[in-house]
Amino acid sequence: MKQTPNVRQVTDIIGEWGLWQLNVVMFSITIQIFLAFQTLAVSFYAPTISYRCTDNISNYTTGNDNQTSYDYCLNGCQNWTFDKSVFKSTIIDEWHLICDRQGLASLTQSLFMIGWALGGIIFGILSDRFGRKPILWVTIILEIMAGLSSALAVNITHFMISRTVLGMLANGRYLTAFMLVTECVGSKYRATLGVIFQLGWALGYCLLPGVAYLLPNFRHMILATTIPEVLWLVWLIVIPESPRWLIAHRKWDQLELVVKRAVKINSLSMNQINSQMQSLIKSNTSCCDETIETNSSKSNLLAVFRSPNLRRTTLIMFFTWFVNSFVYYGISLNIGDFGGNLFINFLIAGLIEFPSSSLPLIAIKYIGRRPLVAGLMYASGLSCLAVIPFGSMTTTTTTVWPRITIALIGKFFIGCSFNIIYVYTAEVYPTVVRQVGVGTCSMASRVGSMIAPFIKDLNVYTGMSVVLTIFGGLSIADGVSVHFLPETRGQQIADTIDEAEQLNRRNKK
Repeated sequence: MKQTPNVRQVTDIIGEWGLWQLNVVMFSITIQIFLAFQTLAVSFYAPTISYRCTDNISNYTTGNDNQTSYDYCLNGCQNWTFDKSVFKSTIIDEWHLICDRQGLASLTQSLFMIGWALGGIIFGILSDRFGRKPILWVTIILEIMAGLSSALAVNITHFMISRTVLGMLANGRYLTAFMLVTECVGSKYRATLGVIFQLGWALGYCLLPGVAYLLPNFRHMILATTIPEVLWLVWLIVIPESPRWLIAHRKWDQLELVVKRAVKINSLSMNQINSQMQSLIKSNTSCCDETIETNSSKSNLLAVFRSPNLRRTTLIMFFTWFVNSFVYYGISLNIGDFGGNLFINFLIAGLIEFPSSSLPLIAIKYIGRRPLVAGLMYASGLSCLAVIPFGSMTTTTTTVWPRITIALIGKFFIGCSFNIIYVYTAEVYPTVVRQVGVGTCSMASRVGSMIAPFIKDLNVYTGMSVVLTIFGGLSIADGVSVHFLPETRGQQIADTIDEAEQLNRRNKK
C-alpha cells in the first residue's frame, strides 16, 4: 500500500497554482480598478477651473493671473461664475470652493488618505480576527454605500465625511484582497503576483479619464465608478476563505470544504484527500504555542529603535516612503496643472503605470536594491527640476509638451521606486518585526499622500517652479540617504534583531 506523503502546507494538496487560484487572483486584481477610481478621482471632481467675479468689477477670468484672483477675494467679491465648458459640475462650483474656501477641495483628498491609514489598521485587525472573506463582504457593501453618499452629498461637510469613510473602506478591502491572494497561491508565484496585483490599479488609472470625459458631472461620475461594484459582490459568492487563515484559527471543518473544492477545480486527484487532510492538520497542530508567544512578545518596533543600525535604517526608510508617496501623488493628482489636456495627460500617466509596475520585477534580479532605488530617486528628482526651464504656467505648444513629457518621465521613475521599496523594506527587517516594520513605513507614506493634495493650493500662490523644486529637492535628498541603507540582494534575510544588526553593519559603508 502506498504511504501518504507528509503534508505540511495546504498547497501540497491543492497545488501552488490552478483555476482555483486564478479565480481569486482575477477577482482581487479587477476590484482594484475601483481603488484607482476612488483615490484619483479628485483630479476630475475638483479640477483647476476658471471663474470670474460678476460684482460689476470687470470681466476678469481667474486662473491666468493668480494674484489678481487673490485680490478679488480679498476685496470681498460675492458673486462668481464658473467655466463649464469642460466640466458641467464639480465640487468647486457646486459649493464655491474658492477664496477662503479653496483649501477645502484639497482637504477632501487629505481626509480620504487619513481614512485610508485608519482602514489599514482597523480592517487589518478585523481581518485577522474574523477572516478575509467576511471583511471583503463588509468593506465592499459599505464602500458602495459610502460612494453613493458622496455622490448624493448635500454640502461639502457631508462630502468630506463620506470620502473619509470611503478611504477607510477602500484600503481595508485592498489589503484584505492582497492578503487573500498571498495566502492562496504557492510561494513560487507569490512575488510575481505581488507585482501583477498592481495591474488593477493601472487599469483603473487608465479608465478614469474616459469615465470623467463621458460624465462631466461629478455626481454622475461617482455613481458610475461606484455602482458596478455590485457585480463584484456577486462574484464574491464563489470566492473562498483563505485556507491559511482557517488553519491558523483551527477551523478544520471549513478548511476541508475549501480544500476539497480547490482540489476539484484544479483537477487534482481526490483519492487520498482524507489522509492528506489528516496529515495537514497534524502538521499544523504540533507547534509549540509557548515558543510562538515568547517570540511574539519581542516582536515590536521598539526593539528596532534600540538597535543603532536598524534605527538608522528605519528612519531612512520612513523618509524614503514619505518622499515616494508625496512626489507620486503630488504629480498624479495635479497632472492637469502641467498644461495640455487633462484627460490625455491622465491617460498617459495611467499607461506609464504598467511598465513602472513590471520593470522593477526584472531590474531587482540584476541590480542591487540600494543603487537601484537611489538611481531612480535621482532620476525622478532631476526630471522634476528639468521641467522648470520650460516655464510653469505658459500654454504654448513648444513648452507644454516638453513639460508634460519630462514630468511623466519623473512620475515613471518615482513609480518604479515605489514598487521596489515594498520588497526592499521587507528584506531589511528581520522576521520578528517584518510586518510591523513594513506597516509603520506605510504609515509614513500616508503622511506624504495627505500633504500631496495641497500642492494645488501652493501652485496657485507660488507657481509650478516652487512645487517642482520641492519635488526635485526631496527626491535627490532621499537618493543620497538611500546610500546609507544596507544592500540586501543576494543576502540571506534576517530572522532576529541581532542578525539584522549584523546585516546592517556589514553594509554600513
